[in-house]
Amino acid sequence: MLAVGLYWGLLAAVAGEITVNHVIYGGAALLLSQIKQPFLPLGVRPLDFFLPMVLTAALYDSQRYWGERVLYVAGPYEFEKLLFGVPSPNGTLTLNEWFGLHLHAVFDFIAGGVYLTFIGVFILLAAYFTRRIHFDTNSETTPSHRLWSARAVVWSFFVVNVLGFITWFFYPVAPPWYVDMYGLDATVLDVPMNPARTVRFDALFGTSFFTGWYGAGSNPFGAIPSLHVSYPVLSVVFAVRLKRLRKFTVVFAGLVGFAAVYLNHHYLIDVLLGVVYGLVAAAITIVGTEWLAVRLSPANDPTD
Repeated sequence: MLAVGLYWGLLAAVAGEITVNHVIYGGAALLLSQIKQPFLPLGVRPLDFFLPMVLTAALYDSQRYWGERVLYVAGPYEFEKLLFGVPSPNGTLTLNEWFGLHLHAVFDFIAGGVYLTFIGVFILLAAYFTRRIHFDTNSETTPSHRLWSARAVVWSFFVVNVLGFITWFFYPVAPPWYVDMYGLDATVLDVPMNPARTVRFDALFGTSFFTGWYGAGSNPFGAIPSLHVSYPVLSVVFAVRLKRLRKFTVVFAGLVGFAAVYLNHHYLIDVLLGVVYGLVAAAITIVGTEWLAVRLSPANDPTD
């Protein structure tokens, strides 16, 4: 309760307002903290599983209060062409530009579909992996140790977002759609989030999923790294460790990487850095939770 009060008070002092989103984030954390019983399918409390996601949402929303910073536009674009440029009669193109000349409804459906579901897929996989770790039959680890190990799945999500948000703050990069709209020389800092080619998915079904989603976004200059890709990479790491769903997670991660470029949201270099950030965050969290498990597990906690 105290933490939620401090959160709202800090927002009121720094931002000068408390929005509906802030009430939702604080209220969610407060509600989760009051549920003491384990989340039966997982064996862990709801707070253990969902708190990293609530904290991530609150941190993401706070980016709307960041002050003006130097925007990097031409450098990443030219570097992308240097490394991964596609020759064409009109000169060297980025992969985004090349895809722009080869758009197809099938690709719109695939790319839009994975972009629409990547968060939900991560949450479902995280629930599955958390359960597998928590109910691991390894007789050499205690229940308390396994509980700490199981926390690594969802807390890796928080860690990769913190690493990504720090990078976005110190190195704000304009995404490919910004270059298409404003060119390489313009610096427009008050530009709203843009759905880019995801509108083609909405057009297929007569919906406005992406228009509404990106209209509520708080930071249009988070191209490097692509956290869209980092999340499924986290799933790949735990799938490999547990030897479960490895093929699915690898294929899904590849599709998200393709979608990020095809939909004109990220350069290929953003995608590759997203992979690196995912691997680093997973390593940090796994090592950290194992360290805590050894030191904080009760000495008299029996093995199964």
